[in-house]
Amino acid sequence: MVKIIAGGKGSGKTKRMIRMANEVAVDPHGSLFFIDGGNRNIFELNRNIRFINTDEFKINTPDLLYGFLCGILAGDYDTEKVYIDGIDYVGNLDSQALEEFIQKLEKLSKDNSVEFFLCFTTDEEQLTPANKERLI
Repeated sequence: MVKIIAGGKGSGKTKRMIRMANEVAVDPHGSLFFIDGGNRNIFELNRNIRFINTDEFKINTPDLLYGFLCGILAGDYDTEKVYIDGIDYVGNLDSQALEEFIQKLEKLSKDNSVEFFLCFTTDEEQLTPANKERLI
């Protein structure tokens, strides 16, 4: 399953995702990953969450991110949840590219029994109907 946290800049999206991840990390059933484009949130996360800075791996397109996620799942069969902050900064996705990326994530999620949580800056009205159903 893919879930989305969307809203305007400074609306608390990242803080909300960190809080969600930390709540799960108290008693995880599998591996947890938090993917971000910088180290600014690393110290706010529970130590049970594996933090990954996409800048260190030069991940700047949706295809690179997708391949990277596949590599994570291939290397860790116990992956339970993956939190991705700032998905809109990976290649500056427009609404169509975002929808295509999320469709690929949905299949990846189902095939590997993993949940993806995406956080990005946009007005909820600009989301496609399918993505509006994914809002949390």
